[in-house]
Amino acid sequence: MIVLKMGDLHLGKGFLLGKNGIGATLNSRIEDQIALLDWILDRAIEHHAGHIFMTGDIFEATSPTPNLIAIFVSWLKKCQLNNVHVHIVLGNHDILRTGFIYSSSLDIISEMDLDNVSIYKDINTILIDKCSFTMVPFRDRKSLQAATNSEALNIMKDNFVYELASIPSTYNKIMIGHLAIEGSLPIDEIDDISNELFCPLEMFSGFDTVVMGHIHTPQVMQKANPYIAHIGSVDLSNFAEGNQKKHIMIFDCNDGSFISENLPTRPLQKIVIAIPKDTDDTTAYVLEQIKEIGVKSKGIVRVEVSLTSPELIPINKNVIDKFLMANGAFSVNGITENKKTIIIKKDQSNIIDTKMDVPSAIKMYADLYLENQAKSDFIELSMDIVKNCNN
Repeated sequence: MIVLKMGDLHLGKGFLLGKNGIGATLNSRIEDQIALLDWILDRAIEHHAGHIFMTGDIFEATSPTPNLIAIFVSWLKKCQLNNVHVHIVLGNHDILRTGFIYSSSLDIISEMDLDNVSIYKDINTILIDKCSFTMVPFRDRKSLQAATNSEALNIMKDNFVYELASIPSTYNKIMIGHLAIEGSLPIDEIDDISNELFCPLEMFSGFDTVVMGHIHTPQVMQKANPYIAHIGSVDLSNFAEGNQKKHIMIFDCNDGSFISENLPTRPLQKIVIAIPKDTDDTTAYVLEQIKEIGVKSKGIVRVEVSLTSPELIPINKNVIDKFLMANGAFSVNGITENKKTIIIKKDQSNIIDTKMDVPSAIKMYADLYLENQAKSDFIELSMDIVKNCNN
């Protein structure tokens, strides 16, 4: 049996990066995410995978709009038509809390009772061929009602030991979940750092493979015994992720081996250019720099220009925009410029006036006009004169 593992979807994320839809047309970022879902299903069919495992955060918003729910349900039905079972663990974006009451937008899908969809709100282990899959939804200190994070981690570890006890020793043991691993590089995925659980590597002892979502940057935390990794999110979320390669995992249940395939994400490209102070034609300089860097085909591009001298003329943004689009960009997210300003020093020679108190004026005069050796004598003599005058 072949199974496919994918990271956090975050359907609906990145509206500001996309082209706004007209009429019934969707924002281009939503269309990109739908295309990625369809590509993943195609890969599952191509590899004869009977199962797709999702690490959670199906929607970006905890209360997604009806059209986004409809889009995802439509994809689940495509999976059903192709005999692909979809397994979903709840991520933190899939959970709504009201006091100690938890609900989820995925409850709607659960109520539809689709034969090919399993949603895991609690830790559970399923067996497929000679593999076990332990599904671990998002948990933090609050959800476990623990006094401390260390207590919460111990609770989680006890749960893992309990699950392992029920798995035949000859089975390949895989964990798929939505937890942060200690030592990982989270960017903006942590909602509440004081309650977040960062799981130490030794906590996963007994498993053969651990694949977590939650952290968007793909990263391998341990290469073997067990293999532990954050698979990363499905799509690029911001320009800081522009160089990341998002991927899926194709897993063979027979021997526990897997391969990775890069997702065809739309490129995000940020171009940063500093214009030298003696440049006559700033726009031409920017265009020449962009030519050297190159425009990523069908990418979303942002250009940030720095004018290093206040004498430089502003760039022509319309010309740069047209150049980017003519050279293969899908859209231009923004063209910004900032100019170095002249710092005008205040003429301190005119700041001594009758509004100042006498001691401050004496000290300031000494600082402005006298050498260090004469300062103390001048200040002492001046203060004596003031004292005598006041008497």
